[in-house]
Amino acid sequence: MGQHTIYSPAIARALDHFEAVSPLTETARDAISHCLILESFPKKHLLQQTRRPATHLFIVASGMVRSYYQHDNREVTLLLGQEQCIVCAMDSLLSGEPAYYNIETLEDSEIISISYADLERLYTAFHEIERLGRLMISQYYLELDLGLRSLRFKSARDRYLELLEKQPELLQRAPLQYLASYLGMSAETLSRIRAEQ
Repeated sequence: MGQHTIYSPAIARALDHFEAVSPLTETARDAISHCLILESFPKKHLLQQTRRPATHLFIVASGMVRSYYQHDNREVTLLLGQEQCIVCAMDSLLSGEPAYYNIETLEDSEIISISYADLERLYTAFHEIERLGRLMISQYYLELDLGLRSLRFKSARDRYLELLEKQPELLQRAPLQYLASYLGMSAETLSRIRAEQ
């Protein structure tokens, strides 16, 4: 495993991000900080493996991650996450069932994790943390739904332009084949669309 840090500027930034979603008392903020673990991982490290139940939620402090699954002997990218992105196998985390997809680092990354068991204890102890969790899960599924609707109803070009507008740095950092898969198109189609812009 990577290097562990109890408290750091990266964890402080994560806590600030939480507070931007929903206010926290100093006591609640302190309680969360004691459950967050910061670790450094090399590129291509698997944070979550398919067919294993998810036990942790991850926050990207620095670097980049992707979640993906195998279909017809090819990898399908579901998510590309950068700094302050929260990523986990949410369905597995909530159900206890084996995860359907992998989560891996695409760059050398610093990752903050919190166990679901710790989250449950925090939910019980602090109403404001329970509210924070509910809002973040709602946001997670809203973003997932928006992504699915984009894949279903928008053209390949429009999906690219939307990503260019909302997350242009992804286009500089993520490998072409992962970007293309994330956008639901072939690498050749993505290359052609980029050349036309």
